[in-house]
Amino acid sequence: MAIMPALFGVSGVVLGRCIAQSVRREGEERVTSRTSIALTALFGMAMVAISAYMQLTPFHALGVGAAAGFIGLGPLEFIAEQFSERLRGAIDGFFNPRK
Repeated sequence: MAIMPALFGVSGVVLGRCIAQSVRREGEERVTSRTSIALTALFGMAMVAISAYMQLTPFHALGVGAAAGFIGLGPLEFIAEQFSERLRGAIDGFFNPRK
């Protein structure tokens, strides 16, 4: 595995996450630092895997990592919201069945 693309990709994720935190729109909830660290670690590990699998050059890895760090939170929030709604519906249906 090439070390430089992996390092550039992880640094791109970290930089993208820092930028995404500073560009939050007014009225949006701020992500807790614990969640932010976990997401950054998750994106960083994914970036190492992506750069190894796709054999990216260091600068391509930096660009992909920055994009993943910057826009990656939105899709994850959407998926988590959909999952929690469906889980809540399943639990309500189990404990409050319709007769």
